[in-house]
Amino acid sequence: MENQTVVVTGASAGIGRATARLFGERGDRVGLISRGQAGLDAAAREVEEAGGKALAVSADVADYEQVAAAAGQIEQRLGPIDIWVNVAFTSVFAPFAEITAEEFRRVTEVSYLGFVYGTMAALSRMRPRNRGTIPAAGISTTGNFTRA
Repeated sequence: MENQTVVVTGASAGIGRATARLFGERGDRVGLISRGQAGLDAAAREVEEAGGKALAVSADVADYEQVAAAAGQIEQRLGPIDIWVNVAFTSVFAPFAEITAEEFRRVTEVSYLGFVYGTMAALSRMRPRNRGTIPAAGISTTGNFTRA
């Protein structure tokens, strides 16, 4: 299988970091997007130790302009994006009555809009080439839209 350019959001920790490492094991070029630079740098080292090539880009997925700019950087350095995996999320662990409106807003912005903005940035690059995959969304740019 030919190595691919993969983008993983939320790549600095947890499921996103593990996902990025697995793509590294395949020898893929992996664009890592997250806000925390220390976690991004560690994830990039893990991808490269696993056999892949990594590019860490700090961006807030709740800001479309930052996500689009990160996608552009990744394509410039690693090549056209073949796969985009939306994993970024945030949460608040507290009794409902103790969570502020701002905390709920942030969870929604990162977990929902981050997914939307990532998908938008990916599709804007994949559709003109008529190829690419966004697995979490079940979207293939060849027009085969599936529910995942």
